[in-house]
Amino acid sequence: MRNIIFYLILVISFLLYGCNQKTQKNSSEAPSTIKLDFKKEQKSIHDIDLIKDVDIINLDCDEVIIGEIDKVIKYDNIIYLMDKTKNKSIYLFSTKGDFLRSISNYGQGPEEYIQLTDMFIDPINSTLNIVSRIDKKLFIYNLSGDKLLKIEKTPKSFTSMEKMNKSYLAYMGNYSEDFNQPYNLWLLNSNLEITNHFLEIDKMLESTMYSRFVPFSKYKDMYYYISPNEFYVYSISEKEVKTKYTFDVGDLEWPKDIDVDKLSEKELFMLNHNYISGFYNFQETEKHLIVYFIYQGQSLMGVYDKEKNEANIVTLDAYTEKYFFGFGHVIGFDEKTIYTFNDASQIYTMWKGKGENYNFEEKYPTQIENLRKKFDTIREDGNPFLIMYSIK
Repeated sequence: MRNIIFYLILVISFLLYGCNQKTQKNSSEAPSTIKLDFKKEQKSIHDIDLIKDVDIINLDCDEVIIGEIDKVIKYDNIIYLMDKTKNKSIYLFSTKGDFLRSISNYGQGPEEYIQLTDMFIDPINSTLNIVSRIDKKLFIYNLSGDKLLKIEKTPKSFTSMEKMNKSYLAYMGNYSEDFNQPYNLWLLNSNLEITNHFLEIDKMLESTMYSRFVPFSKYKDMYYYISPNEFYVYSISEKEVKTKYTFDVGDLEWPKDIDVDKLSEKELFMLNHNYISGFYNFQETEKHLIVYFIYQGQSLMGVYDKEKNEANIVTLDAYTEKYFFGFGHVIGFDEKTIYTFNDASQIYTMWKGKGENYNFEEKYPTQIENLRKKFDTIREDGNPFLIMYSIK
């Protein structure tokens, strides 16, 4: 049911746009172009020398019931989980799966947030930062999450933020707020004062939000931004935003000359099924460039190997090395990890070894046994399991 709802949200949001967003780019060098050839045979994500190892964490506990996992951050020995959609809370777990505490301050009080939209770590000041869009608040906690240090007012209603060395990146989520400055990407100084802006919001996209879209990523000292309806990856500095990479998806790019207002719901659905509207995540790693997207209802990744100068479209097949379980619902990336989650009921079926119509233990006896050794018991209706795939 979760996948169906998510897919319908994407259909509604992505079809409002004709992929002609105005951009403001300063670049003295041509961007690198990566071709994703959909005529080429797809490979399994486990067959392209990408994943090094996996860890699976049982998030089940008696203290909280997690409604949804919208974002995950692993920093030092703490895992931060954001449930902005259902419970409007942030949960802190140890890397062993022990529940530490939750931050659940939804409301209209002075120390409460009205619309939880993002969280990020400030590694310089060692703080956990929580973004609330409507009330323009930035809640700054210590990394343990047990002390609210201060609340800052943001200059605009940002949906996402990220900390650079001495400044902040901020994303408007297509809410222009000021029609004289209708920009999506903003730079702020350490005092949260605006210093620059880039990438004008297309009028057709005004007030259109995107589910599970992650605008920012980081690799070493480089910060990146992606727009949900483009195939460009922008690098960001204090002074400029420039196109660093472009991805060529051939004739699967959304047609630019279609008047979506004249199409029926069925026609719109089929268009969204047969074309790629954009990427939901981008991540650079030591050896790879990775984009995550959906095509024909299937979750896929485009993976470019920087050493081999080779790009593949990969399927997210079940993991069968150390354990056996489905790849999971993709939450996000960092430069060392792919984060996914599986419902407890799915892991329980694998742990049990048998499904309604299939005996998994016959084909994967060692993997199932390893899963049982790791978890003495599993509650079928418990919290999701977090899966962390470490990247080579």
